[in-house]
Amino acid sequence: MTYEWPLYLCLFLALWSAVVGGVFSAFSEFIMAALQRAEPASGIEAMQHINRTVIRTQFVAGILLIAPISVLLALYGSTNLEGSAVFAIIGAPIIFVPTVLLMTIFGNVPMNNRLDRLDRQLPEAHTYWARYGRDWTRLNHIRTLGSVLTAGLYLFAAVNLAAGGQS
Repeated sequence: MTYEWPLYLCLFLALWSAVVGGVFSAFSEFIMAALQRAEPASGIEAMQHINRTVIRTQFVAGILLIAPISVLLALYGSTNLEGSAVFAIIGAPIIFVPTVLLMTIFGNVPMNNRLDRLDRQLPEAHTYWARYGRDWTRLNHIRTLGSVLTAGLYLFAAVNLAAGGQS
């Protein structure tokens, strides 16, 4: 049996998950660290602009689309594919949905929304900014790991599908 379109879809999802993980990693490793070293009002303003801009990007579209495509591929794979690739294809959304999609929706986005409502000149904003940087980055580490693991699972599935799906 040939697995061409699932193979290519797995490669695409691996690549896009890796890109998402790379962006998250950049924020965790140096962007947030640099913003936290700036004067609070400046760091807050920069992050407010970043958060307002990111909403209209391919990056967010990718986060939102990887989840349903992954779930649909897992449903298809569970009944139509063979071999160890199936376990990776099923495992990918099990990892991605809670660690990336739900963490974004219920963790990072509410923090971003609260930050957006703050007047960066007020002392309360400066207090929140310190906590925001620490907590937001912790959640972002989880999103990074979830994206990278998802990419690895899809790459593993693609390799196995390319080998005929029997391994």
